[in-house]
Amino acid sequence: MIFKKDSFTHKGLRDIGNAANDICLDLGEWAADWFVFKVIEHARKAAEPSNNVMVSWRHSEKAYLLRALDKVSLTPVSYYPDDIDQCCTDKVNVLLECLLAEMAEAQSLNEEYSGLIFVERRDTVLALVEVLKHHPRLKDVHLKIGMLLGTSDSSQRHSMMDITRNLAKGSQEDTLDAFRDGSMNLIVSTAVAEEGIDIQACCSVIRWDPPQNMKSWVQSRGRARKKRSNFTVMHQEGTGQQSGMEKWMREERQMLELIYDQSRIAEFREDDLAGGEEEDDEWVFEIPSTGFVSIS
Repeated sequence: MIFKKDSFTHKGLRDIGNAANDICLDLGEWAADWFVFKVIEHARKAAEPSNNVMVSWRHSEKAYLLRALDKVSLTPVSYYPDDIDQCCTDKVNVLLECLLAEMAEAQSLNEEYSGLIFVERRDTVLALVEVLKHHPRLKDVHLKIGMLLGTSDSSQRHSMMDITRNLAKGSQEDTLDAFRDGSMNLIVSTAVAEEGIDIQACCSVIRWDPPQNMKSWVQSRGRARKKRSNFTVMHQEGTGQQSGMEKWMREERQMLELIYDQSRIAEFREDDLAGGEEEDDEWVFEIPSTGFVSIS
């Protein structure tokens, strides 16, 4: 299996290479270098014979990986401010401008800043948090950053890439508690924070990646529900991403118009009363074109 380059280790190394390339394109060279250094560092620890972090990893493959990694000369990334600043993508710079503007607006209104950044990939969450924690443009602002990764049901859950779980410090509950009490004011998260967890409303919600569907769009927007809140979606101009978002905005407006259409509500109420139904029965609102269903 090893000689066929179809082993657990080979697949893992390919996954790491692909992830590093994607991070480089999305975040920049510094983030990719940091990711490669950290993952290989953890891979070396995981491949030690006494380490049973993954029971499916055979000893022969561990030995093979260690021999391969011994040939790699790694240099820790530089945290010198100019090295970070000059090796980030334009997309990162736009995100920094957005964060600084959101924080300045909150300060001008004498409000506490609280924000969520939604990111599609788990490995990008890790790298983006590291960039934000050390970028010189955020040095003088009071950002206290955490991350939420949730659990993964993808094929990487049982691959060598699973070692990236060890890069996240603290539990999900610790992160949420810190966000609620204000000791943390920015969370970078995968879709785990879109639904299903108890998290307060934020004054700023930013999507690093455009949502993949209408459900994700509505759920992430729903986190920006303070009286003064902003919802920002980052996307590349001139691509299909923009048309997709425009479609979801139209469908969301249609959904809200139907829900709050008083004439339709009156018709439903009259039909209910005519049928002799109790006033506390459930109402079901459905939009056939989108499949949206609301029960109240």
